[in-house]
Amino acid sequence: MLTQLAVITITMLALDGIWLTSTAATSRRVFAAIQGKPITIRWVPTVAVYALMVGAVWFFAVRPASDWPEAAALGAALGFVMYGLYDLTNLATLSAYPVQFALTDIVWGTTLFAVSAGLAAAYVRPTRA
Repeated sequence: MLTQLAVITITMLALDGIWLTSTAATSRRVFAAIQGKPITIRWVPTVAVYALMVGAVWFFAVRPASDWPEAAALGAALGFVMYGLYDLTNLATLSAYPVQFALTDIVWGTTLFAVSAGLAAAYVRPTRA
């Protein structure tokens, strides 16, 4: 379990780091338009969000899966739901939140969760007693 959590954490941080870096200019523009000022990261909630995401991927996708394709599929479903809730709520409540930004983010979350779950399940499959 701990190794799987480590794989999920490393995968999520690495891939999300690449994604967030490559989309930073667009994200800054979107959030500045919404907030009326540049975005600032609050690190304690950020760490909490990643801890929740890692735990959710393990609990709902990796733990119940019998193999890595199933874990990836469950991870994709979880990512779609979690990112969908976030982005669709933003679309419903923030008039400056762009539809294209939301759709892209939902696809990204689906991909991130699928890859993270699939790799964790493929890398370490505990034996069941």
